[in-house]
Amino acid sequence: MGPLAVLKDTMTGKVELPLNLGKTASEYLEELGKNLELAQHNATAHTEKAQQRYISIYNLLAREKSFEIRQKVLVLIPDTRSSKTFSRWVGPAVIKNRLLNHTYSVEINGSRKHIHADKIRKYIQSNEIIV
Repeated sequence: MGPLAVLKDTMTGKVELPLNLGKTASEYLEELGKNLELAQHNATAHTEKAQQRYISIYNLLAREKSFEIRQKVLVLIPDTRSSKTFSRWVGPAVIKNRLLNHTYSVEINGSRKHIHADKIRKYIQSNEIIV
């Protein structure tokens, strides 16, 4: 049972405050409010610190993706045959144009699509013949 549930039950009269608090109900609730504000402040500070740590770890491994016009690529497309949660790499597709920093116009299967760089991979053609 959290502090808000205790406050609700006390205010509605379901539960009486213990008599051995040594303070009035209004003093107790005022102190409870201050403690909740302090807890919120500490949680916010911790969240901001953790977020900065997550960003720095992500940036250590992140690499800027860029593709050239007419470059062959693979495109991550949702697989409509099985489930909405699964996707597969389709290709080769061809980069036709760079629209924004991370968005490309890609021609795949005769149609053009605007696709974010996160869903594009470089196509590597294998020359090996598997027997």
